[in-house]
Amino acid sequence: MDPRAMAVETEREKLEPDLERIARASLKELGDIRIDDVLSFIDRGIEKMPSYMDLYRRWESQQWAVGDLDFSLDRQDWLDASEMDRKATLWSHRLFFNGEERVTSTLAPFVWAAPSPEVEIFLSTQMVDEARHTVFFERWWREVVGTEAKDLTGLLKEIRPDANEGYNELFYDRLPATSQRLASNPKDIDAFVEGITLYHIVIEATLALTGQRFELESMREMGTTDRGFYRGFTAIARDESRHVNFGIKVLQEAVREDAARFAPIIQKTLVECLPLISNTLDPPDPRYITDYGHTESEILQFAFESLNKRLRAIGINLAA
Repeated sequence: MDPRAMAVETEREKLEPDLERIARASLKELGDIRIDDVLSFIDRGIEKMPSYMDLYRRWESQQWAVGDLDFSLDRQDWLDASEMDRKATLWSHRLFFNGEERVTSTLAPFVWAAPSPEVEIFLSTQMVDEARHTVFFERWWREVVGTEAKDLTGLLKEIRPDANEGYNELFYDRLPATSQRLASNPKDIDAFVEGITLYHIVIEATLALTGQRFELESMREMGTTDRGFYRGFTAIARDESRHVNFGIKVLQEAVREDAARFAPIIQKTLVECLPLISNTLDPPDPRYITDYGHTESEILQFAFESLNKRLRAIGINLAA
């Protein structure tokens, strides 16, 4: 490898001052940062796409520990909360907790199927992230809600969402099936592209970040940004912004390499998942959303506007 190229590759990524502040923020400092500012990482990344190693180096500099969070104020909020507030919180957090474990358990075959060492390195960091997110929710559940579950297996069984068919199909059918295809044949690049679309664009970019955005904004409006949950959940969103930039880059490169082959795979996956997205974001009781000043249509609009921005960056559209 040319030494000059190596020097460029190892040079630290230069970010604009506002992004640099968010990128380097500690857990405590994340309490002063809005989720929309964190999400700006994705949009700015579309304008100037980071390399896979840039994303790896962001991961190195953005480490945080679940053990550093303090949930004592969160516990008091829980004890003071109304029955409706508790139901709404449990509905949302069950979806996230279970979802984090599901994506953790299915990511390893994506690492095996990575088409380059740089992609393999980044996906390895994502496995660590997803495991940390699962531990975050386990700790929140034990210290805030309370449980008699002896281990994580028992707790996951206890909190598994009584969710709709859309959620179950995404997390218990499609994602494990795609992961199994990659485990059976890591050289199946079509399955890899389908999996990145499902994992990074549908589940992370469209579902997870939409839910995080509205929940964190609600907490900000209530003046509870000093809670352990707000700081930890914002750190999770910052992790997810790296993952989403990665997914956009992988699919962007695939479409540029062979649009006739890969664009239909991406489009087909998205079209099949659109109703699953809508169903997953549909609460069992509308008050779980409306009591916090939002409407279901507002949330869906944000989700699909976000999706369309990602698709334009990749270089495709659903109409095609």
